Amino acid sequence: MVFGTKKILLAAMLAAMAVAVGYLFLPVPNLELVTAVIFIAGYILGPSLGLVVGLVAELMFSLFNPYGVAAPPLLIAQVTSMGVTGWAGGALKKILPRNNTLFRLVVLGVCGLILTLLFDTLTTLSFVLFISGVNSIKVWSAFIAGMGFYILHIISNTMIFITGVPAMLVFVEKWKTESQ
Repeated sequence: MVFGTKKILLAAMLAAMAVAVGYLFLPVPNLELVTAVIFIAGYILGPSLGLVVGLVAELMFSLFNPYGVAAPPLLIAQVTSMGVTGWAGGALKKILPRNNTLFRLVVLGVCGLILTLLFDTLTTLSFVLFISGVNSIKVWSAFIAGMGFYILHIISNTMIFITGVPAMLVFVEKWKTESQ
C-alpha cells in the first residue's frame, strides 16, 4: 500500500500531536488525550495509517517519557494497544453515522471504554507477568490494587470519546469537505 506525501506528513503531525498531549497531561494521573488523538488519526487516515500513528506515537511517548522508559513487556503492551486504537478509528469510520446522533455518541463512548479497558488490561498484565511471572493471585491482586485508577481512566476516556471526539470528528469532516 502506497501513501502520498500529504498523508505521510499528516500522519507524522498527528503522531507528534498525540505525543505532545501525552506530555501535557502527564502530571494528571489517568487523564489523557493520547487515546483520542490516535483514534481520530485512524479516522482521518484509515486503519493502516491509524495503526502506524498509534504504534509510532506510543513508542515515542514511552521511549522519551520523563518518568523513564517502560520495561520491554510494558512497552510492547502500550504500543500494541495504541496501534489497535489507531486501527479502530479507521475501521469505525465505515459504520459510524456522520451526524451526532445518540447512536454515534454511544458507539464512540463504547469505543473509548473498550480501548481504554484494553490498554489498562494489557499494561497491567505485562507488568505483573514481567515482575512475578504467571501467578493468578498476583495478577488479580494487581488488578484489584489498581481498580481506582482503572475506573478513573475508563470513565474519563469514555467521557472524552462521548464529548471531545465527536466534536473533533465534525470539525475533521467539515475540513475535509472544504479542502476538496
